[in-house]
Amino acid sequence: MKKMLLTAGLILLLSLSVFASGNKDSGKAAGAAVDYNETGILKLDWHSSIGTDSLFECPWVSEGSLYPAMLFDTLLQNNNDGTVQTPRIATEWTVSEDGKTYTFTITDKAKWTDGTPLTIDDVLFSYNAVLKLPKSPKKGNFKNVVGAQDVIDGKADSVSGITVDGNKITFKLTQADNTVLSGLFAMMQILPKHLLKDADPATLASYEPYWTKPVGTGIFKIDEVSFPTYFTMVRNDDYFGEKAKIKHVLFTSHQVGGAEAIISDVIAGNLDYVYGNAINDINTAVNVLANNPDMKMRLFPGGYQRKFMFNLVGSQDGKYNDDVKKQEVRQAFRLIMDMKSFASLYPGQGIVLTTFVPSDMSKYNKNIPLFKRDVKKAISMLKDANFDFSRPVRILYYYGDQTTKDLMDILVQNFADAGVTAKPFLATGDLASIIYEVKNYDMIYLGGGGTHYILQYGALEPGSAFDKILGDVKYRSVYTDLLNKYKSTNDPAEIKALGDKIQKEAYNYAAIIPAYGLKEIVLYNAAKLKIDDRIFNGIPVNNYHFANWELVGK
Repeated sequence: MKKMLLTAGLILLLSLSVFASGNKDSGKAAGAAVDYNETGILKLDWHSSIGTDSLFECPWVSEGSLYPAMLFDTLLQNNNDGTVQTPRIATEWTVSEDGKTYTFTITDKAKWTDGTPLTIDDVLFSYNAVLKLPKSPKKGNFKNVVGAQDVIDGKADSVSGITVDGNKITFKLTQADNTVLSGLFAMMQILPKHLLKDADPATLASYEPYWTKPVGTGIFKIDEVSFPTYFTMVRNDDYFGEKAKIKHVLFTSHQVGGAEAIISDVIAGNLDYVYGNAINDINTAVNVLANNPDMKMRLFPGGYQRKFMFNLVGSQDGKYNDDVKKQEVRQAFRLIMDMKSFASLYPGQGIVLTTFVPSDMSKYNKNIPLFKRDVKKAISMLKDANFDFSRPVRILYYYGDQTTKDLMDILVQNFADAGVTAKPFLATGDLASIIYEVKNYDMIYLGGGGTHYILQYGALEPGSAFDKILGDVKYRSVYTDLLNKYKSTNDPAEIKALGDKIQKEAYNYAAIIPAYGLKEIVLYNAAKLKIDDRIFNGIPVNNYHFANWELVGK
């Protein structure tokens, strides 16, 4: 049945293509070329953290596929190379001298894809409504907005520090924060008040009347939807900015089949641009290229990293190795593990890390010596710390791929070189419970990251789920203090000094040990698709420069 639904959708689009192609071909006889932007179809993966059975995912909760970046807009857009943000829904903005007040002027040219004009009320509604969603990660960007916490805590219905005057919206902060332009204002999608005002704020992300076919103000709009198999988008000819060249887009779900189905479709030429976990392993990507010569691979700097975090609070089964609570033991383990071998499992993609900041970046603390394995020194440190060599160290991991299994084999040998028994095990089932509640492990191998390397140290701040693993909230408040100071200054020298201090503090504490970073992989059909090269200057986030994407072949 699913195949029949998909075929129906393809027939619709292909019929449009044939009709347009027929007209163009008649012109071709007179010397005109086929315009593939009008006749062709850009084919993408429909990935969604909530699945594709009946609703689209809300970008305030998760952004799995490219659809949110194509349908929704933000006040500003981040430039991929890290330079100053540029206008989107906001045409201009001002910042007060003390860095605590931001005022944005909203465009009067934007329309929702149902034809309704966007207004300042939509912006105000969005910035209040997102705080009432229990699981929205975007709430973290409101930390310094006056009155935001009262809305999160249910003490107020609206944020006192956000006000409007005509077509201007003003945000007042408790302290200067140099991250709000790139985070709060360039990462927060604006949603339509007129279609969501009747939704229960706590369940807005699953409000069926809207999320069965959401509207936005973006460069594309949703056309046909066929849950759970596919949906189509078409160029938004009413877009207030530079319009897309490509007219038709097809998103195909791989909810059934997962990564293997995605890889098969890439090889078969059924996907034109892919990224994410399914292909973000250089070995997998190289195999795809070998089977489909039309595909091209690009790597760009990514914030994604693999790390080892120590369980510093204990386990439920009574087999906890409390030696890992000793700072000297954790530091010794860092010297035992062969980070270079780990990174080499991803040739051309893996980057050895010493701190969360890659060593080739200006933000790296050059007073911290670059990683170098030293088993002899590690053994001496363990003995000085009275480490019990008779007790094993249990290492939890939750990636089931072969590369991770190979890494764990290396890790076991690393520890054996120092006379320590390491026992890695794959966690399956309810990971949240296993990781945060049961905690029958001494170390966990995990992944994560972000677009700002220093801010990744926020994982050490108290107030998150990691409290259940790291404990020692009193000590860890030092990271809150340092990060607040880091975000509140615009002095480059002070920013550098604070960034160095944060890295040094975390390096010595060694509660989280970075192992390696992974460059992000993108595969695209170079025979068919031409994309804007600027997206590879950094992490695209919400700025893919879709207006400059072109179809140059079938």
